[in-house]
Amino acid sequence: MSESKETSILVVGAHPDDIEFGCGAILLKEAELGSRIHFLVCSKGESGSNGTPEERKKESQAAAARCGASVEFIDCGGDGKIVATPENALSIALKIRQTKANILLAPSLVENQHPDHPVIGNLARDAARLARYAGIAELSELKPHAIESLYYYAITPSAEPTPQQPFVFDVSLQIDAWREMMNCHRSQMKTRRYLELQVSRARSLGLQTGCEYAQALWPNDPVLVNGLNSAPRGIRLF
Repeated sequence: MSESKETSILVVGAHPDDIEFGCGAILLKEAELGSRIHFLVCSKGESGSNGTPEERKKESQAAAARCGASVEFIDCGGDGKIVATPENALSIALKIRQTKANILLAPSLVENQHPDHPVIGNLARDAARLARYAGIAELSELKPHAIESLYYYAITPSAEPTPQQPFVFDVSLQIDAWREMMNCHRSQMKTRRYLELQVSRARSLGLQTGCEYAQALWPNDPVLVNGLNSAPRGIRLF
C-alpha cells in the first residue's frame, strides 16, 4: 500500500487579515487533518485605517500560529498599491517552489472588492504557471514545481464568484477556534464588525448545507472525479 501524501497548502493574501477572514475555518480543519500550511501576506496593511504595520504583522503571526501555519510577508508595492507585474508574480512563484505546495489558495478575482484582492488572485494564478516553467532565470535556484489545484476564497459577500459553484466545507467543529483566530486581528475590529460578518456568512451557508457552519472555496479549474459514486454530494436542502 502506498503511503499517503502530505498536503502542502500555500495561502496568499493581500493584507494581514484576508486569509483568516476568507478561509480561516477551512485552514483550521486542514491543520487538524495534518496539512502543512504556509501564509504568504503581500503587504502589512500600511494604508489601513487602524493598526500600524508592525501591529498588524504581529496580529497575523498570532493568527497563523493558531492553526500551526508559518507566515511570511513580501512587498508587492504596498497596501492599496499592489499591481500585477511580472516581478510580483515571480515572487509568489518562488514561494510556490519553496513550499512545494500542491494546493494554492488566493483571493477571488471578483472586481467589486478591495482592489488589492483581485490583483493578488490574478498574480497567484499567474505564479502557479510560472512556478512550473524550467527556463525562468529568476526562479532557477529551485526546481520547477506544479501545484495540483488552485482555489479562491471570498473575504466579503460581494467577492463571492457567481454563478460559479463552490466547494463547501463543514466547519462546525472549528467555529470557536476560528473566532479566536479572527480575534487576533483586534486592530481591525475597531470600526467594523468583521467577526460577526464572517460568522453570519458561515451560519447561513451551513443552514443551506445541513450543518451548523460552513465555508466555501471556488475552484479555478474543473475537478476530476473517478465516477458519479465518488463525486461529493450536492448541498441543496430547500
